[in-house]
Amino acid sequence: MPQQKRAKLKPYHLLPRALAATIRRMGKGWPGTLVVLAWVVSLLTGCMEALQTGQPISVAPPLLRPSPTVVATANPVTPATMSQSPPSSVTPTPATAAPTGRTPATPTVSAPPLPSSAEPLPTLALHAPPPPSNEERWRAQQIDRQPFPAPQAYTTTGSELWWYDPVNQQHVILGHITGAFAAQAAFTLRGQGVPALEVPYHVNISYRLTALSPALLDRIKLAGYSEWIETYVFATPSISPR
Repeated sequence: MPQQKRAKLKPYHLLPRALAATIRRMGKGWPGTLVVLAWVVSLLTGCMEALQTGQPISVAPPLLRPSPTVVATANPVTPATMSQSPPSSVTPTPATAAPTGRTPATPTVSAPPLPSSAEPLPTLALHAPPPPSNEERWRAQQIDRQPFPAPQAYTTTGSELWWYDPVNQQHVILGHITGAFAAQAAFTLRGQGVPALEVPYHVNISYRLTALSPALLDRIKLAGYSEWIETYVFATPSISPR
């Protein structure tokens, strides 16, 4: 049998018709065909590798958008920092600072405590004088007292007999006397300026004064007297020496 002639097949005849039509449009001839085949082979090689590994065909990721530039600040603004006053970059010196209008407080300097080894000061004891006795209180009522060398006899037409209570510091009348009586001193009564005669009295016996009240007798005992007390009469015209 006569040997049949093999028809020459161009490389793009092996590709699908759509791809072959694309190659024809790109250009005829081997140079253009080789460029297209190289591109197709590389594409097919990638597809075959993807099918063998079972991974999806990788698609070129979209272009990355430029990320916004973040400007870092030294002091981030927070709600806490917004309420605070902005710090001053320059601290004024005391010499250049504005006056505040207030007078600076003067520091209080306390006195240093005394050393514990200091000797204590001596205690000054003031000795109060003892209280006067009842006799001294009676004598204090007599101004310019002139005692007689011996008791002197006097007579009266009527006089009041008085006694000074040194405890209650009161002048008390004991009663009226008439006739003769004895005096042992002359003085002026303090507070009245009246001359008087000091008369010894035997309690409830002398000068017929024998009915003193119990309250008066208790006051005489309280003053420290028992039988005799010193009384007085005012030196009036009703009294005369015997």
